Amino acid sequence: MRILHIVSSLNVGGAERFVIDLASEQASDHSVSILSMSGSGEPLEQEARAYHIPVHCVPNQGALSQLRQLRAHCKTVDIVHVHSSFALPRILLATRFLQNAPKVVYTRHNERVHNSIKWRLVYWLSRRWVAKFVFVAEKARANFLQQYSNMASRCETVLNGVLPVQREAREKAGLHLGHVGRFVPLKSQHVLVNAAALLPIDIQPKVTLHFFGTGPEQDKVRALANDPAARFSTIFHGHESDRVNIYSQFDVLIVTSETEGLSLAILEAMAAKMPVIASEVGGNPELVSSGNNGYLYPYADAEKLAEQIKRLINDPALLESMGKASYARYIDAFSMQTCAQQYARVYQQACTNG
Repeated sequence: MRILHIVSSLNVGGAERFVIDLASEQASDHSVSILSMSGSGEPLEQEARAYHIPVHCVPNQGALSQLRQLRAHCKTVDIVHVHSSFALPRILLATRFLQNAPKVVYTRHNERVHNSIKWRLVYWLSRRWVAKFVFVAEKARANFLQQYSNMASRCETVLNGVLPVQREAREKAGLHLGHVGRFVPLKSQHVLVNAAALLPIDIQPKVTLHFFGTGPEQDKVRALANDPAARFSTIFHGHESDRVNIYSQFDVLIVTSETEGLSLAILEAMAAKMPVIASEVGGNPELVSSGNNGYLYPYADAEKLAEQIKRLINDPALLESMGKASYARYIDAFSMQTCAQQYARVYQQACTNG
């Protein structure tokens, strides 16, 4: 089967990294390539090429020119797998009226439901033109069907998977907390800084915050962390693509997002045998069982987050047992091999019934 994955860009992001991992797993059985609707030279492009996955870049240098290029790529494959709402309308146009048009599969990586006039039109067209809608969390699928119930027969849930993450043993004093994600408003990294500031004064020196990622909100979070009253340490690592290095730097993943689909960072932390403390939004409760492999807390509740961090500081045995529980959950349901098998089933259904 010839599969073309479509992303809006190859900047660092959970969905983009997931696409690379999925494509690398599929490549042993299928002809797989990735098309980015941005220019060449973005951070994850070389990572994809390192897996020997062909990458095509089709930036918008004029709507008609971009459409022609998209059509040229789409007509050479059996499945066009779209991972970006930005790209979906363009792909629908590019695949119309092609002889032997490929089947279009659209994965929605976010729990938010589009409800504008534009998107009602796009989804009306999608009822005929998209073979399968895939959601990465059951809650996201349920939210979508509340608005678009007439599309139920085309909707599937496929839980994301990740490749194994082998952490390196490193000597670290105190408790190291990590956040992985772009500095954009919905990621709410400031909540972690606020929680650290609420820890007792005698505990704060035992805590180090590690932030991986870049983005427009980074300076605001940095300014907050540099408060002279803060007794904890903060390290901003910037862009880092080496997952072994990322997850070897800290002991607990903290997720502060306002909304999530199925968080790739949480899956990677689970694959790295690490506890997770996450905001109780989107697909996070499908990954984190509070009290088992981590904790859930109400979004933006810095006091509750501080309380949970303090609990792990005071109980190293709990930290270890939660890490083992995370890994067991990963092995049971979230390996990339399992995910690829589920998508193979979706593709087959699309080709048979779409």
